[in-house]
Amino acid sequence: MRKNVYEKPVRFKNQKYEKLHKHHWDVLKAVYNDPLFPPTPSSIGNLDVDNVKWHRPSELCSFPCLYAERVTSKSVIAGHMSSNWIVSALSVLATVGELYRKVIPEYRQQEWDSENNNYVGIFHFRFWRFGQWMDVVIDDLLPTCDNELLCTQSSVQNEYWIPFVEKAYAKLHGSYEALADGHLADALVDFTGGVSETLDLKANDYDEQEDKRSMLFEKLMEEVKDHSVMCSVITVSSPSEMGKRNEVGLCQGHAYVITSVKKVKMGETSLRKLFKGRETFRMVRLRDPRGDDYVYTSKSLSNNAEQSDYAYSTSQLTRLLSKNPQWSRIRDTERERLGLTLDHEREFWMPLEDFVSNFNELIICRLFNTNIFTISRTWCEMVIRGNWSVGAKGTSQDRSGGGPTFTDTYLRNPQYMFDIKKNEEEIVIQVLQDSSAESLDTVGLQRHLIGFIVIKVEENRKYRLHEQWHYLPTVIAVDHIRRRELYYRGYLCRGRYILIPSTYKPGETGGHMVRMFSDADLNLRVLKRDEPRRNVFACIGHKAVWVTVINIKSAENLKTNTG
Repeated sequence: MRKNVYEKPVRFKNQKYEKLHKHHWDVLKAVYNDPLFPPTPSSIGNLDVDNVKWHRPSELCSFPCLYAERVTSKSVIAGHMSSNWIVSALSVLATVGELYRKVIPEYRQQEWDSENNNYVGIFHFRFWRFGQWMDVVIDDLLPTCDNELLCTQSSVQNEYWIPFVEKAYAKLHGSYEALADGHLADALVDFTGGVSETLDLKANDYDEQEDKRSMLFEKLMEEVKDHSVMCSVITVSSPSEMGKRNEVGLCQGHAYVITSVKKVKMGETSLRKLFKGRETFRMVRLRDPRGDDYVYTSKSLSNNAEQSDYAYSTSQLTRLLSKNPQWSRIRDTERERLGLTLDHEREFWMPLEDFVSNFNELIICRLFNTNIFTISRTWCEMVIRGNWSVGAKGTSQDRSGGGPTFTDTYLRNPQYMFDIKKNEEEIVIQVLQDSSAESLDTVGLQRHLIGFIVIKVEENRKYRLHEQWHYLPTVIAVDHIRRRELYYRGYLCRGRYILIPSTYKPGETGGHMVRMFSDADLNLRVLKRDEPRRNVFACIGHKAVWVTVINIKSAENLKTNTG
């Protein structure tokens, strides 16, 4: 179905911010206490914390504020209860202003008002969740120990939007413990409503193959042009590596935001000799959202983190220890003359070769414009929800057939049909599984292995597919992985297609959602019926057991009705 781009946010747990704020200010004359996420152990979960006391910002500092606009140099700091993916996500949120305004609606109106003194300790934040923007209300009570925040926080002592956003996100998931495991790509989707793609830079040999590096750079240039949010990460294999810096000063387990890419043309400058006659070289500009002054305060991380073991900044180290020795010899004035400018003190440039050598993972979160009243490219968004369910064989509840290796049951999975009406159409497919607290049997993000395929079918097909004949090719296959969402972007030719999402094993249950983006409406719909309806004389007829397919290879001397 076509997505309504003007869909209003849904009130989480049916709590309405404006009504609660007015009631506590006009009627109760008291600060707000959230009964649905109380200052009790249930809101924290089974995290290893003791002696927790909940305090309001006014009890921790003199002049609290939501956002310290006058302070430009600040970073995100982890607390004892913080998980690294949330810290990274909040760091990205702090860096990209467009995201900040999505998550924090009317942030100026929510700011402390010292003149009117109408503060009642209530805030609201918005997150995209399974196809809908959820408006989450919280009070301002925060978990502390010895008057120190246990949650993620700002390096600016009196700035509180960071712990408030984290608290609202924890409430959405059920508890702070539910945020212990996750992936940065998921948080970026929740903060933007976009579509995330994760590239494994090591597994795909970008470090070794020049043609792949060239394709990657063209992709980066296109994503910057489209204002996608991009982060690069040095993944870690054990908690002991978290927070350590590698040989060029990059922090492991730490997200760096890509702010620009540039192909520099040397021309006939003196620098061309320095670069051994190369006419162009490819550069990536990154920003460290946390900064060189970043310190892990979480006990689970701080034992192995290194605050400052280097005499040089990350920017200087990445240049001095570059795989491209010529890059290390360029002065700042020469760098700027080449157009490699910096917009922020925590930004630095890297040659593409260094980028793919140092980072393991690239996360791209695309923000698709679905507003038809803008001059930029507009995408049509289609959304449909379904379930993997278990029921009697052959019934509409028998919809969990496992992956393609289970040939006898695979086509029992939900099937979604769409049509490509152009000769060629660019499409984006996102398949998500519902990993919300309500849909899980246990606390945390316990996800299935999920995958999907797309099959090209007959142009007049109206009913579910029960056997994949040789003339019905699989044109897209996304392997099963244990992630919340799957992604595909590519082109399909004219025709009718069926998309089949699946869990890896038969019998696994849960909700899922399919989102598709294209230039035109693809008429995405669910296939429910197995066969045509039987007429009133079905009692003397027979059930259809065979379908005749005629493929016309060629034709000659065809005439119209008028000829």
